[in-house]
Amino acid sequence: MSTTPVQSPIALEIREAELKDDAPALEYVGHWDKIGGSAEMINTGTSAMIMLPNRNRKPYITGGPLNDKYIFEQLHFHWGDSNEYGCEHLLEGNTFSMEGHLVHYNSKYKNFQEAVTKPDGLAVTGFFFQGLGDKDCPEFKKLTDGIERITKPGTKTRLGADCLSFLKLQELSKHYYCYRGSLTTPPYNEVVQWIVYRTPIYVSEKQIAVFRSLICQDETKCIVNNYRDVQQPVRSPKIIFTRNILKSKL
Repeated sequence: MSTTPVQSPIALEIREAELKDDAPALEYVGHWDKIGGSAEMINTGTSAMIMLPNRNRKPYITGGPLNDKYIFEQLHFHWGDSNEYGCEHLLEGNTFSMEGHLVHYNSKYKNFQEAVTKPDGLAVTGFFFQGLGDKDCPEFKKLTDGIERITKPGTKTRLGADCLSFLKLQELSKHYYCYRGSLTTPPYNEVVQWIVYRTPIYVSEKQIAVFRSLICQDETKCIVNNYRDVQQPVRSPKIIFTRNILKSKL
């Protein structure tokens, strides 16, 4: 298996992965702080994107497969025209309604624009979402309530500073796949350390459906199927599944 980056997304299967039981804990710092400014959500014409422009201290991730600190840049989503599919990565051959990508850039670079040109520039954490039933997920509602205010492309709205608190529904320190890959949108640079969580976050069917109300860039239709198909790597990538983490010493 090769550690050379491949084009993303890919199919993730546990039987193809190297199991790791001694990884440092992957840590999220500041992503759902209630203080320190509001969040901003924008209809980019291709997705819904969330940024934290008013934070004095930007959230970051560290540990796990990362050798450096990676600073949060933005969160965006990929979804389909039905709840049966819409994610980018496949998990054991299964699809999910939506996939969210938290994009982070390496702190040793000046900004995202510089980092996206470097081999170790980005770390993206991926989360699967599955629409199920009619009971809303309260933490995810902090985001979906804002979707209705950005139907037209280019429109923005403010969200609460803790709008990313849905992340806490996931066991963040372990149980993820990682591999070296690429952006899934142009220019598809192979500069990404991917970290994709195994367990989906369950939300209501209507919380997924609201994303389909967003109007695309040319204003002729709604945004659906904004995902890249699974790529077929020429070489087999090295995939690691973090099963357990190092226990802290007392």
